[in-house]
Amino acid sequence: MTRDARLKRWVNQPPASPIVEALRAAERRRALDLLGTNDRVLDLASEAGVTGGIDASVTRVDFSPAASEYAEQVLGDANAFHVADPESPALPLDASAFDAAVSIGPYDWKFLAVEALTAEVDRVLASDGRFVFSVPTPQSPYAVAGWPRNRYYTPDEALSHVSPEWRLVDHELVFQYPYYAHMAVSTLPDRYQEPFVDLGERASDLLTARDRWNDASYLVLAVEPHRYQARLDGALDCLFRPIDANGFWDESDEKLLRALDYEITGRGAEGPLFSWTPDDRELWRYAPFALMGTMQWRASALGHDEYDAKIERALSYFARKVDGDTLHEMPSYGVGPLTCAFALAADVFDDKHEDVARSYLHERDPDPEIGDALSEGLWTMNERLTPEGLFAFDNHTTRRHQNQMYACWGFARAAEVTGQAGYLDGVERVLDYAIENRMRDDGAFVWEDVSLPRRVRRDTTKRLGFRPPHWDFLYECHQTFFVNAVAHYYRAGGECGYDRAVRRAMSWIYGDSGRGDLVELSGIGVPMRFLTVDDRLGVDDQMYKGSYEIGSYLMALSNLLDGPF
Repeated sequence: MTRDARLKRWVNQPPASPIVEALRAAERRRALDLLGTNDRVLDLASEAGVTGGIDASVTRVDFSPAASEYAEQVLGDANAFHVADPESPALPLDASAFDAAVSIGPYDWKFLAVEALTAEVDRVLASDGRFVFSVPTPQSPYAVAGWPRNRYYTPDEALSHVSPEWRLVDHELVFQYPYYAHMAVSTLPDRYQEPFVDLGERASDLLTARDRWNDASYLVLAVEPHRYQARLDGALDCLFRPIDANGFWDESDEKLLRALDYEITGRGAEGPLFSWTPDDRELWRYAPFALMGTMQWRASALGHDEYDAKIERALSYFARKVDGDTLHEMPSYGVGPLTCAFALAADVFDDKHEDVARSYLHERDPDPEIGDALSEGLWTMNERLTPEGLFAFDNHTTRRHQNQMYACWGFARAAEVTGQAGYLDGVERVLDYAIENRMRDDGAFVWEDVSLPRRVRRDTTKRLGFRPPHWDFLYECHQTFFVNAVAHYYRAGGECGYDRAVRRAMSWIYGDSGRGDLVELSGIGVPMRFLTVDDRLGVDDQMYKGSYEIGSYLMALSNLLDGPF
């Protein structure tokens, strides 16, 4: 059968045995349940029965003229019909034109450029739109039989196609009998197939209820776009909003605030209620990090001039500090972010900022000794990599997640600057360790994985009423540190795929595991700082939101919207 003939046949498949029809019906019914009720629906070459009877304005796209003509004959002229090239599926449709999209079947086809198609679906869906699609897995009897025409996806491979731009909001798992059992049942008289149909439907329900992805023959996935741009806009607004309106901009001193402290004042219908107050202590890694994140956004293609006046005043505040005695008080984790911020400011605004940066930024200086120093640093860092897959430094906090991500970030950046991509295997080892040993099932990173005896000792003191151990805290900034480390790894030429882990990391912030959106919870436009593993927000010395966290959050969102992902 030619490809065009197959595409046409797919539109309205001929009748089949009950066991085969049941599989078609299971995909169709479960997909429509996930799709819900919508006014404007895009159907990407599904079998005609999927959207043939729904109450919506349906636009259908097929991947050959013959298939499109046949679809119009089958479905009637109440729908709109278009054709796209399967190898380069640019959809002839306007941006944000649809409330939902569905594609049941086409993701099987090897000749379809599914990544390009998914990107096009993202473009034509509204920001709160939903996309439902199905894929066969290696458990499909057709995969077991070695059918070469189809593409089969493990759960990770299926989710990688929607990462990190989308979030998984729901799913259904479909059971199908093993190949030889399926073929044997399909030869029985129809009335003897019915019990097998009923048993298969119950098996699908059981797989879905128990989340047994690896046992399913088909995955039906419902995903929605991450609203990263809206999140970025909200974070910028919060950072430059005056402190008397629960923002971080101190108008009197023309600077970014260190933090906002909070108290839990009660509980409303949507969750806890908070009272936010300014914290004006001078801790040097806070506002410099916020300024660095802001400048990375401002220097990107996403940047605009709405906040330029305040950004320049914040730069001037730190320029005065650098000129005075304060520089000697400033630790490296304050100097480093300021270095980056002033260097980017020289690119965005004017060269006067570069003069500030040059007092301690050698990267912008063409002196060959600098390249040698960076190469030596890469060698030294590589020597610090342990067999377990972590960087080891002479510091009692060296194993903690944030320190490992900082190291990955700097290591990858140095590899990028020097062109020594061979060192990136060290970054991969640390990222792999973090995913395998520190990323929970819900996407959150634990602060540190610790030995069982140490955990037992601290769990005992916690039950006695002492402060929870640090590994009981799940910090929002730990999610974005990971995203930024991956972004720099990609920019340096890294080729291992971490997109799904990035999607999971960001999804935890927005409550896609069912726990609640940390941005909506705070009410100020940025995520709450932390949750404990038992979902507490009230731990005395942790009840604040630091501006450095917003800096990393801005960087992560900028990387996701205009970066290497």
